[in-house]
Amino acid sequence: MATRPGSIALLTFMVALGQMSLGLYLPSLPSLAQAIGATRGEAQLTLTVFLGGFAVSQLFWGPLADRFGRRITLLCGLVVYAAAGLACAQAHDIHELIVFRFFQALGACSGQVVARAMVRDSTEGAATAVVMSYIAMSMSLAPAITPALGGFLETQFGWRANFIALGAIGATLFVLTLARVPETLKTRVHDALSPIRIVRNYGTLLRDRTYVCYIVTVGGIFGAYMSYTTAAPFVLMEMLGWSPQAFGFLILFNVVAFLCGSILAGRLAPLYGARRMARIGTAIGFAGGVAMLVAPLLGHLSTPAVIGPAMVILVGMAFAIPNAMAGAMQNFPYIAGSASAFLGFSQMAQAMVASFAVGAIGGNIHLTMAGATLACTVASLTAAALLPRPKATPTPADTAANQVSSPPS
Repeated sequence: MATRPGSIALLTFMVALGQMSLGLYLPSLPSLAQAIGATRGEAQLTLTVFLGGFAVSQLFWGPLADRFGRRITLLCGLVVYAAAGLACAQAHDIHELIVFRFFQALGACSGQVVARAMVRDSTEGAATAVVMSYIAMSMSLAPAITPALGGFLETQFGWRANFIALGAIGATLFVLTLARVPETLKTRVHDALSPIRIVRNYGTLLRDRTYVCYIVTVGGIFGAYMSYTTAAPFVLMEMLGWSPQAFGFLILFNVVAFLCGSILAGRLAPLYGARRMARIGTAIGFAGGVAMLVAPLLGHLSTPAVIGPAMVILVGMAFAIPNAMAGAMQNFPYIAGSASAFLGFSQMAQAMVASFAVGAIGGNIHLTMAGATLACTVASLTAAALLPRPKATPTPADTAANQVSSPPS
């Protein structure tokens, strides 16, 4: 099922739901706040709550899909996603929007978790890597296209049009899944939802120093990216005067930086291994964080001073995140599902904290963005520095990050 071009395209859309749900409405954040009488911090909370819902639900969609099957779990998630998107478009105040964004995150997460499980069900070995690389490469287009499309919809139809579009995407994916996606799970795990089993698996992971250092490495540098993402619409549009459409096109610089970093990282990973690549990536990210803070400390505000350091951080992400993920997973083949779920939860939870901090601190949003970004890169750099040496010669898992990946959501 997963190896056909049409199936790969469908699975790519499923995995990219989170990215689309973030990128499409970013250009609307300032006008959204103004239209419904919300403060900047309240508008940013719609992004923070989405990250929180996405983080928490990762811990449950996997076990649900193992217990009841991939297809029915995915269909339920898509119903929630489509309904929440349309509800967001009808929100009368910021409080309703925040609640509906949480449910939208729950539905979006099902697409990512279940689609990846379907790939594992349908392929083995090298074939799995090939399909996942196709999905990753295709997903690189999502952060390039969605902000530009969101800026166009915002300019032509207003902020509600972005959520209508997301609801329509969810409804379309539901119909396609109902018509074309078969059940891929061969044997259901009847105790997958057992609290004792879940807690035991997560306890095993958290007692492993290598795993903990890797997940903080991932979450820290992704948190830096989300600190920038949370504040950038207000810095670039409110303070620097860029239009929503122009903002969407400015995001292309970030995408180019990440893709170039991914290509370079793919070539270097076989030579240096996961641990060293994670350290190099976090060092690059830290340099970007320092550069991000210099401008507001000097009282300088310009588009290059915002976009340039962000591009450096994204190059660091391209080095650090795929390799840190590979390193985190390599010692737990027997509980790979739990290891993957908790890794995703930790990544999004740390990003949620960073995003919340940017919205809650307030004040000079440029300075707040830069300070939060630097703090996250420091956490990531420290965790990577504390990584213990591998007990054995690096395995092929260390080079799993050769795939070109897209900025995570």
